[in-house]
Amino acid sequence: MEMQRRQTDVLIVGAGAAGLFAALHLPAEDDVLVVDKGRQGEGSSLWAQGGVAAALGPDDSVDLHIQDTLRVAAGHADPAAVAVLCSEAPECVLQLAELGTRFDRNDNGTLHLAREGGQSVSRSAHAADGTGAAMMETLRQRAAPRVTRIEGSCVKLAVSDGRCVGGWVLTKDGLVEVRATATVLATGGVGGLFESTTNPSGNTGDGLVLAWDAGAGVADMEFIQFHPTALNAGTGHQRLLLTEALRGAGAHVVDAEGRRFLFEHHSDGELAPRDVVARAIASRRSWLDCRHLDADVLQNEFPTVMNGCRSFGFDPTTDLLPVTPAAHYFIGGIQTDLDGRTSIPRLYAIGECSNTGAHGANRLAGNSLAEAMVFGRRAARAISAQRAGRTKSLARPPDLAPPRGSTEDEWAALRALCQRVLGLERDGKTLATASDELERWAISDLTTNRSDLELRAAAIAARLIARAALLRTESRGVHHRSDFPEPVLGWAGVRLRLGSGRKA
Repeated sequence: MEMQRRQTDVLIVGAGAAGLFAALHLPAEDDVLVVDKGRQGEGSSLWAQGGVAAALGPDDSVDLHIQDTLRVAAGHADPAAVAVLCSEAPECVLQLAELGTRFDRNDNGTLHLAREGGQSVSRSAHAADGTGAAMMETLRQRAAPRVTRIEGSCVKLAVSDGRCVGGWVLTKDGLVEVRATATVLATGGVGGLFESTTNPSGNTGDGLVLAWDAGAGVADMEFIQFHPTALNAGTGHQRLLLTEALRGAGAHVVDAEGRRFLFEHHSDGELAPRDVVARAIASRRSWLDCRHLDADVLQNEFPTVMNGCRSFGFDPTTDLLPVTPAAHYFIGGIQTDLDGRTSIPRLYAIGECSNTGAHGANRLAGNSLAEAMVFGRRAARAISAQRAGRTKSLARPPDLAPPRGSTEDEWAALRALCQRVLGLERDGKTLATASDELERWAISDLTTNRSDLELRAAAIAARLIARAALLRTESRGVHHRSDFPEPVLGWAGVRLRLGSGRKA
């Protein structure tokens, strides 16, 4: 079958909140092509429950938001990135509301703000406990007339004369060559690498590996945030997230004796930074207790949690909810500047697959959606300001081998390895051997099978995470080494930057 060829001004790989918000801020005359995996590849934006952090409350300020973000980041955040995030987040949230996102409101019409972990005041604008879904409904509706969509997987980026000029997309009808003046990676995180995650299974580090294969640099790969309270029920590896806003509303975490034990680990108890809460819950059998909360409040403000729990046979108004930490948010990623630019000209990265330095070693609750909006908009503006130039002809397309047929057993083995080696507790011995164990998947050929492509990407991403985690001989934020259990002053603010040196 003859390969299809497309020409576009901007190619966006990924159709979550970051990609679509960026698309809305590109010039109306630009041709924008969005690549997404379809329903089976829906990203994490839809599943976001808690809200978007922005200093919009009467007792809040940009400076306080900055202070909270830096404090939670464990001495590792880039202050410039934090300042940009916190100062621009309010305008982005208000713009989302103007676009039609149905955020919850107070009786006087102002935004209702929830308090989440690490926030010193209530700061998260939300739509009950389905904020991501509400945002995505608005963004999809608004972006639909502005973009052309291709369902498929980007398998390789094209680099000519040192700059990105598009890539190749595998669809059900074959390979499509896309020439683009600018390319944006907005592909989400790596939760699909783990046995227990709040992410969809399609979050396998695809964009990260596309950038790595093309020669772009990555940073902070060792930092993966585990959400403390995922429902410990069901047989799949994607867990139901029990939003932190539940704890903000007064829910307690208790042990087998019914004792609230988190104050033994941090003075903020249930609202301590996520890394502290996650490790404490992982150390013993734990439950979330919502039974003392008003039943109407639970039903009206947390319908996603209520319906989800009931589907597993639990009623939060009468039952203790068994909880376990689950891989939630990838802090590391493709290194960018404050406008989403990567180390390859005309290649941008935004959202969870990027690394701006804003989260440091531990993300403040609510800052993920805020980052997607703020830096998605900044990337769009940077693209608009760049000189268009001529889109180079693409090199020879990648050779795609016949489907190898990745098996469920292979996926189970990879996820078990990542859970054991790259989870909440790490040690040098197992990290050192992980690369060899992952090699058989990481060196596999590109094929015409999506599962093969995702397994390869997951293995390469896992090797990069393991390499960075081995190099950082300390514990900081979400990165915890049992053989180096304390933070080391000399590591504060040191960002491990890895470069592939590859050429696409």
